[in-house]
Amino acid sequence: MTSDYRDNWPISNEYLIELGRMTALWASLESLLNTCIGKLAGFDPLKDPTSFILVAHSSFPQRLDILGALCERMKEEYKNLEDHKAVIAMLKKAQTNRNRYSHNGLVFDEQTAKYYLPEASARGKMKASVTPVTLEEVHAVSKEVHLATLALYKLVFINAPSPVWERPV
Repeated sequence: MTSDYRDNWPISNEYLIELGRMTALWASLESLLNTCIGKLAGFDPLKDPTSFILVAHSSFPQRLDILGALCERMKEEYKNLEDHKAVIAMLKKAQTNRNRYSHNGLVFDEQTAKYYLPEASARGKMKASVTPVTLEEVHAVSKEVHLATLALYKLVFINAPSPVWERPV
């Protein structure tokens, strides 16, 4: 069997699958966040596009601020919203870790047979680093995004499914 030109390009399929999982989970989280904002704002997000229009071009941090303000305003009436600060902290941490892999490219070093993540920032001063990355570390970010999504779901809708790895097959 000959190798398909798409195999292991630009990095190994195992890493590409995990980065793809992280990206798909992130898209679900963002969609749920938009739905939760609409619900808390009093819209039927499945029938009324108004909430989508209001948040579609907001950044993720702006949407977290909106979520926090809505929860703060409504937590006396809806006790399930009292833990919103902890959930928002989970969402921020998941975003930070997701951004690390989404905004920087993994590089394979043939000499060491390891993957590395070069990172650079120029906010105020130049910072640069290159760190080794394992498949397990990328997978941990996927799990973190999934758990943050479930926490958000539970915050707004009270009941949330178990993590996918705890569900019956």
